[in-house]
Amino acid sequence: MAEHSEFIVPKEKQLVTLYLLGGDTTEGHIFLEYNPDARSLHQKLMVFLENGTDFFPLSSGGTPQFISKSAIRMVEVQYPEDEETFDIMHVELVTVIFRDGSQVSGDLLADVPEQRKRLSDCLNLTGRFLCTRAYGKVCYISKQAILKVTTAEK
Repeated sequence: MAEHSEFIVPKEKQLVTLYLLGGDTTEGHIFLEYNPDARSLHQKLMVFLENGTDFFPLSSGGTPQFISKSAIRMVEVQYPEDEETFDIMHVELVTVIFRDGSQVSGDLLADVPEQRKRLSDCLNLTGRFLCTRAYGKVCYISKQAILKVTTAEK
């Protein structure tokens, strides 16, 4: 009989707080692809959230729960101080208002070229999630949970 260790796929544990569409909040670890030299934490999280799988395990000590990505309102992680990826992104102060009336404000971070840095361009990038940063945390917000986005007056 084969050893179980032969079939282990290396992953990185990442502590997250999940805000679900029904209003529940849960904290636990997700498992990101292990490749520390190839990607930043932001890139690993975006790949994780945008890949083709509909469910993922969330480990919070006991038996893992399998969470549907379509049930996510927002994923929150501690902001890594050494994350250089965010330094090169377009930043715009926004308030995101969710369908349930709750809201979150912070810097919308978008990897867009100079000629496409209007708010509408940033919001309409491909993918299911937007990235914001506020109060030492980075939030990945599900576009399907958003009612509207407003920007600070300049």
